[in-house]
Amino acid sequence: MLRFIICEDNKEYINEISIIINKVMMPYNFEYKINKYREYNKEVEEIIVRKNEQKIYILDIELPEVSGLEIASNIREVDLESIIIFVTSHPECQNDIFYSRLLVIDYINKNQLWKDRLSKTIKYAVKNINNRRTLSFDYNHNSYRLSIKDILYIEKLPENQKCVIVMEDGNKYEIISSITKLKDRLGANFYQSHKSCLVNVEKIKRINYPEGSITFQDNQTLYLLSHRNKKGLKEYVANY
Repeated sequence: MLRFIICEDNKEYINEISIIINKVMMPYNFEYKINKYREYNKEVEEIIVRKNEQKIYILDIELPEVSGLEIASNIREVDLESIIIFVTSHPECQNDIFYSRLLVIDYINKNQLWKDRLSKTIKYAVKNINNRRTLSFDYNHNSYRLSIKDILYIEKLPENQKCVIVMEDGNKYEIISSITKLKDRLGANFYQSHKSCLVNVEKIKRINYPEGSITFQDNQTLYLLSHRNKKGLKEYVANY
């Protein structure tokens, strides 16, 4: 699960940030939760030290008692992986943030079209997190953990409840699952081009709509684009 932690003392800004997060997350198929705080407290402390969880912190600088800069420092003492974004009315603190080497990915000024900037930054962060996701499964007495971003496509085999996963490096793995279940487990970069196929849109080089073919970046061509899904795939790739 992906957790967003908002630390902002203004209730209106908290609501606006939450709306932006929900809009950005609409295309993604993985679970997320938004935690909202108007000040640093014990619950925030517990989240910071919690392991095995993907987290994006959206912090203001000026908060009651404990500043956003102090919160970021506390995060980095125990966690170098989580993403930190500052949204603040204090542009003069930007140099302090970056000189502190807190690995902050963006510092957004609330006075300069901040909503659009935050939306783009969250999309960037979520895309990076999505690229680090893995698909874990057991098959034929072996356990596998595949990088989702390296999957070219997944095709259903004639056998019931069995699919083959084709990787960018040419390796293939069989998995006992339906296309529908796999679609639910994968991210927004996968599109169902055919009732028996999921394709990674980030790996597509060319789509030939008249012949119903998809060519990937390694020049491998797949002829599994159904007539009913052509328009949907074209729109999806254009808006991805």
